[in-house]
Amino acid sequence: MNEELAELAASGATALVAAMGTDLWTEAKRLMSGVVARAHGGRRRELSAALELPSTTTRGVVDGEAVSYWTDALVQLLHRNPGLAQDVMALASLRIPRQPDVAVQVNSATGSGEVFAVQHGNQHFAGGPRSRDSGDGR
Repeated sequence: MNEELAELAASGATALVAAMGTDLWTEAKRLMSGVVARAHGGRRRELSAALELPSTTTRGVVDGEAVSYWTDALVQLLHRNPGLAQDVMALASLRIPRQPDVAVQVNSATGSGEVFAVQHGNQHFAGGPRSRDSGDGR
């Protein structure tokens, strides 16, 4: 198999697994089902059953083992039928929306300490914060 088809298989598998647990899963599953429908006998049943498993996949998690499984499956399918390339290309071109970065911020202060916290931005000081215990009377 040429390198381009192997790369296409990897891209298709990555898109399929990335779609699991997202709003794009229905479309990704439909596209992959079309590819699987052109497989033969036992392989078709195996892959069809595997497409039903992702319902428990956590949103936004890309499982390396699943990508490897689907890459191998697509490599085999494309090797037997290079005409599937268009269908796999449609799957690979799915654009999974990026999840917004999750910011976790934990702030704490003890002993009359103060916290100066900013989320999603910068905080600038002209000088350091004045201590309450400095005794300068201000």
